[in-house]
Amino acid sequence: MKIAVASNNGKTVNLHFGDASHCLIFEVDGNQVNFVELREKSRKPIKDHSDRWIQSLELINDCHVVLCSRIGPEPKESLKSKGIEAVESQKEVTEAIKDYLSNK
Repeated sequence: MKIAVASNNGKTVNLHFGDASHCLIFEVDGNQVNFVELREKSRKPIKDHSDRWIQSLELINDCHVVLCSRIGPEPKESLKSKGIEAVESQKEVTEAIKDYLSNK
C-alpha cells in the first residue's frame, strides 16, 4: 500500500492538499514503512481554482491514502471516487502513518 504525505519539511504533516507542491510517498509492506520517493507537482499555470487539487490528485493516483493538514470537500470527494482515502492530520509524519495504520 502506498501512502502520500503532504509535508514541506519531511517531518510533519503540514500542507493543505491543494497547496502541496509535492508529496512524500511511503510504501507499507507488513510492519515495514519505507520512504519511496518525493513527487513534485507540475508547474503548469493554474487557470481555475480546481486545477490546484486536480494536479495533486494526478500526483498521487496510485496511492491508497493521503495524509494532509487540511482538505476541502470537493477534492476529498474526488479522491474518494478514485479509491483514495484523505486523512487530515497535523502530527509528525511517522506518527501520522502509524496512527492511520492502527486505525485501519
